[in-house]
Amino acid sequence: MRCLLCVSGAIVFFISSAGAATWWEAHPDPTTWAHEKILLGDTLRSEFTKKKPSDIQPGSDEAEQFRLWQWLDWARTDFTPEEVLAFRALGENSELRRAVLENIRPEDHQDEVLKILLQMQIACPDCLKELPRLAVALALVFDQPFPKRWPHRQVAADTVPTEPVDSVARLQLMTELQRARRFVTDLRDFTVNELKFVIDHPLVASEMEWARKNVTASRSGFGKVFGSIRYDIPRYEANQLVWPYPAYTFSEIRSKGGICVDQAYFAANTGKAKGLPTLYFSGQGDDGGHAWFGFMDSPGHWETDCGRYESQNYPVGNAMDPQVWQPISDTELTFLAKGRERSSAHQQAKLLTDIGKTLEKSDPDRWLEAALLVQPEYLPAWKAQGELLDGGKASPEKRVEFWEKYTKRFSIYPDLKVIGQEKLLQLAKERGDEAAVKSLSRQILVQNRTRRFDLGIGVAAMEVGEKIEAGKWSEAETAFRRALREFKGQAGGNLYYGLIVPFVEAALAEGQGAVAKNALAEARRILRPGKDTLVGRSLIELEAKALPEKKRGN
Repeated sequence: MRCLLCVSGAIVFFISSAGAATWWEAHPDPTTWAHEKILLGDTLRSEFTKKKPSDIQPGSDEAEQFRLWQWLDWARTDFTPEEVLAFRALGENSELRRAVLENIRPEDHQDEVLKILLQMQIACPDCLKELPRLAVALALVFDQPFPKRWPHRQVAADTVPTEPVDSVARLQLMTELQRARRFVTDLRDFTVNELKFVIDHPLVASEMEWARKNVTASRSGFGKVFGSIRYDIPRYEANQLVWPYPAYTFSEIRSKGGICVDQAYFAANTGKAKGLPTLYFSGQGDDGGHAWFGFMDSPGHWETDCGRYESQNYPVGNAMDPQVWQPISDTELTFLAKGRERSSAHQQAKLLTDIGKTLEKSDPDRWLEAALLVQPEYLPAWKAQGELLDGGKASPEKRVEFWEKYTKRFSIYPDLKVIGQEKLLQLAKERGDEAAVKSLSRQILVQNRTRRFDLGIGVAAMEVGEKIEAGKWSEAETAFRRALREFKGQAGGNLYYGLIVPFVEAALAEGQGAVAKNALAEARRILRPGKDTLVGRSLIELEAKALPEKKRGN
């Protein structure tokens, strides 16, 4: 189907998604694409004024045209003739185009993403037709270098069998493995956001092939792989937390055994080799740090507690998003585990939010509100509204109203609720409302005293830090002791690393030896750590730092 619309005296094609290729046939000259994008934007805005935002559905003609409008913004004037043809082919692949535009983030390196996709299109066009979402996931993850600390801090980098990743070669290899049914999954079942957790490694191909041949666990029983690696008790008791052998390979880990970081690394990365989305977690429990892993046991459903010890009281596991190498929040993990992004409501909310943030910048609220009507917990729409208020000329009263509404909406998600409360706390400080400051601070501490004590500790640490910066050491010490009492018996490693260590180190740096000494004594009384635990060992080292202060009589 092809429609003709007249905009500002010009005839513009408004085509259906089924005939998307005809747009490119009608506009083969890349020098016209910038102008055609302007005309297409005018056409869409004209059409959208006649409809309610809720009428715009994912996959509709309007949605496809909007994504085409976005894609044209990626065109460059310095394309080679080969790249022009590749860019057009990518644009004609509506599934790939939609996957890119729905998943790209401001933190991504857009030029590098496009470069990777163009290389893929030129080298293996059939791969992009078969596995377009895999191609997009590869481009979004490998558009920037892997962190130097990968895979974790307890292994020397030169012992890990890694290599620079060739995204095109990786796509070709994985397509061949998919065709040969060498994975325990069908990669076509996954979204881009799930495929990121299959391909997020720089390990050499031979290492992954070893895993495919030697790790025989089924998909449903893959959680047992963590425990299949013998725990090296003598190494732990010797406090040898860094891998002590010359090669950090799957075969060596299986042969030598390891501690929790090695078990989690082995399970998570052998899972990726077999086509499973996996997550590597770390967290602080009563006795200190621990690592475990999670995996997708069926499309859209995650198991996230494989190797996690319930008795250690971990408030939340920390995992990294390989697209931008930033921590994944607790709530993002919850939504991920529920497969929420697969819902039609989520997809429509995403579409409407993107329209409001790009095409309809003159009236974004109309589209953001519509997105929240469709999916009330769609976080990007909330964030966009908050940024508009905080960055604009909204009155303090309007901002307070918004963040109170936000806090109420996300009241069952502690990590999101505390964001709203911290915004309200900031606004209360700005207007000098001491009663509100005290009330909000207390609310955050009390509500996060049990299940999400890490958040409460974070707020307590912020209060202590503010007093230290102001040079009010007596008040800082009082706030420190109050926080220790608040979280006595339940916070373990989080309390130690999140509050005690930074407080003591700040005191020592500022010459407050007596304060540091008293803080350490109180910390030992409150925590009562075993001498062989990670916290216990670290506390002994921290106490040793304060010994010179003791000798001076402070």
